[in-house]
Order: sequence, then C-alpha cells, then structure tokens
Amino acid sequence: MGRPKKPEDQKRNIKFTFRMTEEELRLLGSLCEVAAMPAADVVRSCVFKNRLPKAKVAKLDRQTYMELKRIGNNINQIAKHLNSKFEVSADRARAIDALSAKLDQIIKLLLHDR
Repeated sequence: MGRPKKPEDQKRNIKFTFRMTEEELRLLGSLCEVAAMPAADVVRSCVFKNRLPKAKVAKLDRQTYMELKRIGNNINQIAKHLNSKFEVSADRARAIDALSAKLDQIIKLLLHDR
C-alpha cells in the first residue's frame, strides 16, 4: 500500500534556486542538524513563519526530563505531607533532605551540560 496522494494545491511542484556563500551554507547545515530537518523545511520555516525551527531534543534528554518531572511530583507529594498536620520522623526528614540535595546536583549538572 503506497503513500496517499496529496491534493493538487498542496503539491510542491515549483523549484526555486538561490546562491549563497560557503559560510551561509555551513550555517544552514548547522540549522538543519540542530532542528533535524531538511534544508528546504528550514528555509520554509524561516521565510514563511518568520522564525527559526526549534531544536530537536534528544531522546535521552526527554527521558531525563520525564524522570525529573516524576521526581518533582514525588517531592511535591512529600512536601504536602510534611506541611500537613502529621508528624514526620527524623529519619524520613533526613532522607527527604538527602533526596532534595541529590536532585539539586542533578539539575545543576543538566543545566551546565551544554
């Protein structure tokens, strides 16, 4: 089964050529690499949407962010419990402090990784 055909008004059948310097070509190549898009799509985005395409986030980074989000949710639940009227043992309070410090270290490493 083949790919569905596009309507006539959506087909790109007109070719437009322009010249650029080697430096401009390198810049376009780096934009394509960062956005993980072909050059034609990058140029279309810049010309017609008047903005640079967004950088693709690596899969590992997405997984890291999702895990940090889960950790943050857990910390919020712990904070809610701590702020309630229930007593928390000293051992648990120390464990929470240690987790919070470790999370701060991870966030600092991620922010300074780039």
